[in-house]
This record gives sequence, C-alpha cells and structure tokens, in this order.
Amino acid sequence: MFSKTAHFGIALGFVLIASFILQYKLNVHTDPQNVYSLAMFPVMAIFMILAIVKVSRNGEPFSIREGLKTGIGVILLSSLMLWVYIIIHASYIETDFVDKLAVVAEQDLRKNSDFTDEKIQESITFLKDNFKFAIFIENVFKSLLSGFFFSLLASLAIKSKIFTNPNNA
Repeated sequence: MFSKTAHFGIALGFVLIASFILQYKLNVHTDPQNVYSLAMFPVMAIFMILAIVKVSRNGEPFSIREGLKTGIGVILLSSLMLWVYIIIHASYIETDFVDKLAVVAEQDLRKNSDFTDEKIQESITFLKDNFKFAIFIENVFKSLLSGFFFSLLASLAIKSKIFTNPNNA
C-alpha cells in the first residue's frame, strides 16, 4: 500500500528541500520568525490528503487506520529526506550553520530570565554537540505530530464521505 503512495512522500521531500534552499538563499533559514516554515504546513497537508485520497479510491474498503498509515508514511519519508539534506547542508555547504543556530538559540534563551549564563552556555554546548539529534527532533517529530493530525482529519473526512460527489454515487 505505501509503495503506491511513496512518490507523494518523495515529492514532498523535494519540495521541503527546495523550500529550505530558498530560505538559505534569502538568508532567513536561521530566523526564528521564519514565515516560510509556516507556509509549508498547507503544502504538507495537500500532499498527505492526496495520498490518502488515492488510497481511499483503490477499490478496497477504506479505514481510518489506512489513512493514518498513509499520511504518516508520507510525512515521515519527506521529513527524513529534509533531515538528511540539512545534515549535508551543515556539513558541506554552510559549515557555520550550527554556530548560527547556536547564536539564535542563545538569543532566545537570554529572553527568558530563568536561565543563568552558565545554563545558557551549557544548553548551547549541548546543541552543538548533539546537532544531528536536535535537528532530528525538530524536524521529524514535529512533522510526525502535525502529520498525525492532518492524516486523522483527512481520514475522518473521507470516511464520513464529505468528499463524495452525490452525482457519482
């Protein structure tokens, strides 16, 4: 089943990578107020919904479980592709990317008065040492969480036949 919809995940992965490259070219990829990241949520939802609709129309009885598996599979594949690209980007294209993220993280932590200078430096050191894992958590887990909700809503809508045209029934 997923092999029939994997191309949606791969296509979304390339769209996310292209979006990251655009953000890099515009020099907003480390900006915490980045609007481009928010703009990708509807794009992700569209790809997941298209994959779920394709699964629902393959002639077999549709279940919410199938919709969830499809949507989460699409978002998992695409977010893993983006994660791998960001690691490659940080290692070879923009070698000071981690340092730029650390500066942004330090600015965010300084806004919170609960953090001492020692705690801030400890957090920044942890970020630099565990960059790959931190980016994995940031991209993949957040995508999976939002993907779960998008998939659930789309699956419920399809299951309740909201998208069914009464003329075709």
